[in-house]
Amino acid sequence: MKIQQLSGGLANQVFQYVFYRCGEMADKSHTWYLDDSAYFAGNVHNGYELEKVFGVKPRLLSQSFEADVWKEYVEYRKRGISVPEVILQCGEDIVMYAETDDYTMTNPFSGEIYRMTPPGNFYPDILTIKADNVYYHGNWVDEHWFELHKDVFLSELQFPELKSKQAVKYLEEIESGYSVAVHIRRGDYLDLGINLATNYYKEAIDRLEVYRKDYELFVFSDDLYWCNQHASELGLQRAPKLTYVSGNFGKDSYVDLQLMSKCKGLIMSNSAFSYLAGLLNRELDFCAGPDATDLGGGTDEI
Repeated sequence: MKIQQLSGGLANQVFQYVFYRCGEMADKSHTWYLDDSAYFAGNVHNGYELEKVFGVKPRLLSQSFEADVWKEYVEYRKRGISVPEVILQCGEDIVMYAETDDYTMTNPFSGEIYRMTPPGNFYPDILTIKADNVYYHGNWVDEHWFELHKDVFLSELQFPELKSKQAVKYLEEIESGYSVAVHIRRGDYLDLGINLATNYYKEAIDRLEVYRKDYELFVFSDDLYWCNQHASELGLQRAPKLTYVSGNFGKDSYVDLQLMSKCKGLIMSNSAFSYLAGLLNRELDFCAGPDATDLGGGTDEI
C-alpha cells in the first residue's frame, strides 16, 4: 500500500489529494490511502473538508480499519507516534518519502527515509517507488502535480452552489466586470514572520494597471480591518472600485476560495489558499505572485 498524509486546512488537503490521485493513476499495483489520523488526534483548522466542499470521496485510512483498531492508531498518534511508525513497529516493511524536514515533528519515523532533493522540486518518479509499503509526507503545493491530470482535477474539484445571499451578490459583482482578487494573508503568518510586505501588493497593482485600467479589486483576507486601515500603503485605494469581501468564516471559509477562483485576475499571497484559487480558475487572465508561477495570461512575478 501507499499512504499520503492528510493534514492542514482545505487548500493543503486539496494539494495532498491531487498528489494522492496522481499516485493512483501512476501506480495501479498499489492501493493508495490518505492518512486522516491528524483530524482524529486533535483540532486542525476547520477539520477534514474535502468531501464537504468538493464532494470527492478518497480512500481514507480511517475507513480501512475496524473501529477498535483505528482507535488504537489514533491513541498512538495522540502520544506522538505516527501511523508509519506504528506500521513499522508491527513488523511491516515500510519506507517514508519526505518532501520536507517537518516530518520529525508531525510524522516521526525511525525507518528508511527518502528525501526530496532539492526540496520542492517536481519528481513524478517518486509515485512509482518500488517498495511494498510507502508513506508520503508532504503538501506537494506545486502546479506540476495539478497539470499532470488537469482535466480530471477540474472535473472532480467542483464547488457547491453558493447559499448565502451575500456570497451570491459578491459572485454577481465578480462576474459583471474585470474583477481582480487580492489575497492578503496575515494571522499565523505574522507569528511565523513570513507575511508579505505591503510594498509587494503595491507593486502588483502597479503591474495590473499597466495591463488593464478598468478593474475592480476584491480584497480577501483573514484581517480585513487591518487591510482597510492600510489601504493606501497596499495600493488598494487606487482601484476604480474596491470591495472588501466579508462574512466567510469557519466552516464557510471555503467560500472565499470559491469566489477568488471566479475572478478574472488574481494577486496572490504566499499561501496555498490563493495558489489553489488560481489553479481552479478556468478563466484567469491576470496573475501576479511572489514566486514565478504560470497560472494564466498576463502572469507576472513580483
